[in-house]
Amino acid sequence: MFYEKQIIKWEGRDLKTRKEDYECQLKADEIRKGYMEWARTYTKMASALVLEFGEEIVLDTLEEAWWNLQYEGGKTWREDFDKNPSDAIKMFYDKWHTDCQGCTGSVYTVEITGSCWDIMVFNCFHQAVALELDAIGGRKIGIGWCMGDIAAVRGWCNNTVMDFPVMALRGDSYCWQIRRIVDNPAGYQDKWTKEISKKCGWRSIKELEG
Repeated sequence: MFYEKQIIKWEGRDLKTRKEDYECQLKADEIRKGYMEWARTYTKMASALVLEFGEEIVLDTLEEAWWNLQYEGGKTWREDFDKNPSDAIKMFYDKWHTDCQGCTGSVYTVEITGSCWDIMVFNCFHQAVALELDAIGGRKIGIGWCMGDIAAVRGWCNNTVMDFPVMALRGDSYCWQIRRIVDNPAGYQDKWTKEISKKCGWRSIKELEG
């Protein structure tokens, strides 16, 4: 299996690495708690705005803002993708598995090839906070962050796309994200629209309330 080729088992690490991993665990937990507190504050502020101005205008505005932010952030990596898209995808794979992303969720790579990075995400702090605060709209508010991942991938390159067939905040127990390099990105959009929201944003949850 893929993970057996990629993950160095505990017994296979030297003593120094074992000690470093052990000592970093508490630091990683503190980072995770900090992220969660930020997410709680954001969710509560967004909920207050919904009460004041209405759900549609507030959640549409927040989703579009997250989309634009993530898209512009993704564009900062265009030089790397223009040079070598496959190497750039591998770079992101390495970052997710070795950098701070590991502090916020359990990331399991199903497959990585030269043109595709297929992952599942478990125990995400966004999901935890969204469920914790769902009484004030947590899942509807939080899913705007999630769909921003799609925008970030579109920002990487004109030929990079992301499919999001399984999303935790819509009732699944994990997220499944597929990032790919394609020859023809027809059907994938760079700008946020209400149609995108109906597919994978807060409006996809709103439909369940009818």
